[in-house]
Amino acid sequence: MKMRLLKTGVCRGAYNMAVDEALLLSLQRGESLPTLRFYRWNPPCLSVGYFQDAQKEVDFDGLSRMGFSMVRRITGGKAVLHDDEVTYSVTVPESYAPGSVLETYRQICRGIIRGLSLLGVKCEMVALERGTRGPQGFARAACFSAPSWYEVVASGRKIVGSAQARRDGVILQHGSIPLTFSPKRVAACFKVSSEESRAKLEAILAQKASSLSDVLGRRVEPCDVEEALRLGFERELGWEFVEDGMTYQELLESCRLSAEKYGTPRWNLERGRMEEDEEEEGCLPCCR
Repeated sequence: MKMRLLKTGVCRGAYNMAVDEALLLSLQRGESLPTLRFYRWNPPCLSVGYFQDAQKEVDFDGLSRMGFSMVRRITGGKAVLHDDEVTYSVTVPESYAPGSVLETYRQICRGIIRGLSLLGVKCEMVALERGTRGPQGFARAACFSAPSWYEVVASGRKIVGSAQARRDGVILQHGSIPLTFSPKRVAACFKVSSEESRAKLEAILAQKASSLSDVLGRRVEPCDVEEALRLGFERELGWEFVEDGMTYQELLESCRLSAEKYGTPRWNLERGRMEEDEEEEGCLPCCR
């Protein structure tokens, strides 16, 4: 199965989310190959899930003090601070990863686990036990503090946070793989009732989340993570990669979506409030 390998480097949050949607739309039209994309973020950006009420949960004063931005994803799940990390996105037709939303999520994560093993990371996919409750109150807003249906964990702590959506036969799954992880910086992004509550959130994050540097005891460079993941998908799922850039149409669409959608208050601030009671078909709330 042929795939495009796309490396878009460091971009702002609105543009990063615009590119992922542009790739999905391009594949829907049959204008491009299925794509594995790697990217990073500058400035650090808090991405919130499609259904989240950002105005209720996000501390915008905290984001401003730290120089962070915010963007809403088209995928479900909870908020993720994209800081020192490698982010991946997989855009494929359903025939590449057949099955339910959960089954395709597990299949794609197998490639990630295989890739991380090449770096020396011993991780596994662990099913959430039936009846398990996640953090309540303020801690529910953050992805890496909350349990999902299946966790990719190392030494019992979440090391990958992913979310997925489907549109007209095309799957988009993207996720965060932290190189380093700062519970303090993540906790500063959310509204809490007191500094005591913020300290509790930091403690929850420190207990439940990890990073490649934490697990390996050394710094891992983004390029090494990207190459390991490419090999993991190749060996585990049989995907054959050709490195290439974006098409002219994808570039135009990314710029348009960044300006008209992902960079606007209407999308980023109001969307979750308008649709908080809805369910969207094909949306995986894997960080719920």
